Amino acid sequence: MSYFGIPRNQYILMSGAVLGIAQSLLLFILYLTGNLFGGASTFISLIIYLLLIYYAGVNYRDHYREGILSYGKSLGFGVKISILSGLFVGFFYFLLLTIIDPSLADYLIAETQDAYLAMGFSESEVANMQDAINMAGNPWMLFFSSIFNGLVYGFIVSLVVSIFVKRKGDPFKETMQNVE
Repeated sequence: MSYFGIPRNQYILMSGAVLGIAQSLLLFILYLTGNLFGGASTFISLIIYLLLIYYAGVNYRDHYREGILSYGKSLGFGVKISILSGLFVGFFYFLLLTIIDPSLADYLIAETQDAYLAMGFSESEVANMQDAINMAGNPWMLFFSSIFNGLVYGFIVSLVVSIFVKRKGDPFKETMQNVE
């Protein structure tokens, strides 16, 4: 069974791509408005994760799993598409820091230093952590951390969404299949 003639593996990849593109578009809009690193971006991103993982999970259950999907399979589906989404977001950050706005790396480093100072670290402690702080502006580090963040966000969101997406089959019908 397929959804609009799309094989199951392609549907999983397409769902991850849609989630990644949606996240990247959000980040690009936030970048254009100067709010890329604000608290609102996390909340909006979480809402996008919830909506798209739920929608994709319901379609996956209904069109590829014959209306039956266990909690574990739903969780796995959500994590898979979230990791792929993280690849898209990581690629966006890589392009942003290397091609679109290379000066943004310096801004990230300065913001990270300010955050440590605001948490009560002394200037000498922040200076000692400079190598680690410089990683905040490294495009490769942002690429890989975006994949990891996709995994973490996807796992957490999928834990919740899977409660609503899972659907058990008819146990009598399943038992009778084994008898026949």
